[in-house]
Amino acid sequence: MDPRQEVLRAVPRWADTAWEMQSHLLRALLLKHPTVAASHTSAAVLYGLPLPNRFADPRLHVATTVKNARIRRPGVVLHRVTDFGFVTILGHQLISAPYLFLQLAPAWQLQDLVRLGDAMIGNWHGPPLCSLGALTQLAASKKYLRGRERVQAALGLIRPDVDSPMETDLRLWTISVGLPEPSVHPAVHCSALGCEVHPDLGYREAQLALEYEGDHHRTDRRQWDTDISRVNALVQEGWQVIRVNSRTDRRTLEQTIRARLRESGLIP
Repeated sequence: MDPRQEVLRAVPRWADTAWEMQSHLLRALLLKHPTVAASHTSAAVLYGLPLPNRFADPRLHVATTVKNARIRRPGVVLHRVTDFGFVTILGHQLISAPYLFLQLAPAWQLQDLVRLGDAMIGNWHGPPLCSLGALTQLAASKKYLRGRERVQAALGLIRPDVDSPMETDLRLWTISVGLPEPSVHPAVHCSALGCEVHPDLGYREAQLALEYEGDHHRTDRRQWDTDISRVNALVQEGWQVIRVNSRTDRRTLEQTIRARLRESGLIP
C-alpha cells in the first residue's frame, strides 16, 4: 500500500488522544497476532468507559487463550487467560464487556466499579454494551473469582439508564450519607412541555429532582436553553429542583435534601 494514500476509518465522536493511540497500536498488532483482543485498561479506553486516573496506562493490554502465545514488543502487555469472549467494534477486537468487568474488578475500588457497570449497561456512547443480567450471570458462573465480594457489592448498586459518571457519583454519595437512594430518571409528565421529563435523579414521593450539570451545560447554548425549560416545567408541576455541579457544597446539599424528604414524610 502506498504510504501516501489516504485511508478513511470510522472514529467515535468522543475519541480522544488516548483512544487514537490505543487504536493504532491494536490495529497494527492484530496484523501479526490475530488471536488477541484488547483487554483491561486498553479495552476500557476503546469502549469509552470511565477509567480512574490512577489506572491510566499508555501501554496496550491484550489477552488471548493461546497458552504458548508470546509477544515481545515495547509497550504491549500480553495476558494469557483461560477463557474470554470478544467482540469487534470499528475494526477493533475487544474483550466483551462482562469479561472486562471481571478483569478490572480485583484492582478497582467499589465506586469505580459501579461507574464502570453503569456505563456498560447505559447509553453513554451508543447502545448498552451488555445487560446487568449478563454481568451477574458471568460472575455467578465463576467457581473462583478474585474480588468476588466487591463484584457482588457493585452488582447490587449498578443501575440502568445512567447518563454519566457524575450521576453515578451523586447517587452513591446520597447512599453514603444515609439518604434514601434516589431513582434514576423518574418520569414526570410536564403540562408546560406536553411530554415527560426525566431528571437525572429524583424522589418521586417528595417531588424532588437532582440535576447534575457539567461544564457543557453552561457552555452549550442549546443545552442551557433546554435545561431552563426542563427546570421551569418541573417547578410548574410542584417539583423542587436542585442543580448540582462539582463545586456544590455537599453538606448544604444534604441538609436541603433531608429537609424536603422530612416535609414529605419519607424520613424522620
